[in-house]
Amino acid sequence: MRWYKPLYAGKQAAKHKTAIIRSLRKREFSPGTYVIVRALDSDGLLEIYHSIVFLKDYYQKQDPFIIGIASGKTEAMEVAGKIVDDMYHRNGDFDIDSFCGPEHT
Repeated sequence: MRWYKPLYAGKQAAKHKTAIIRSLRKREFSPGTYVIVRALDSDGLLEIYHSIVFLKDYYQKQDPFIIGIASGKTEAMEVAGKIVDDMYHRNGDFDIDSFCGPEHT
């Protein structure tokens, strides 16, 4: 698991940011937590997953690049929208690799 710095966090997730990160790193169940990652294939920008999927070996082997965390699905969509908005305003395009830096591809 790799982490974007600075990590995006929804308002509710920000209140528990340290605990959420710790549980994800330890592969512990974190109810209600969603994770926004760089798309696992090169055709997409972002993907949103409930944190429970990261308990599975398949996703650990994918070495996900976590860009944001959220509490609840609605907050996850808001965080993903904020990421895309920031990406466009910073770069003038939707190039996720440029936004995150080449070391995160």
